[in-house]
Amino acid sequence: MRRIDPLIEEVIVGAVAMAALGAVLALAFWLITGLSPWPFLVLGEIVGLGWGIILLALASPHHRP
Repeated sequence: MRRIDPLIEEVIVGAVAMAALGAVLALAFWLITGLSPWPFLVLGEIVGLGWGIILLALASPHHRP
């Protein structure tokens, strides 16, 4: 079985980590304020978390197969 490129693997891990962080932030906002986080917080997170995914993928150590 062929292994995927390490950079793609790190992007996937970064995306999962940033999606989990975004979900926790949106849920915390909703529970604390009682207001829906849509659209302002969620749309802002999408832009910010997109940059976070890129930075996590580029800053992660590269593993050689």
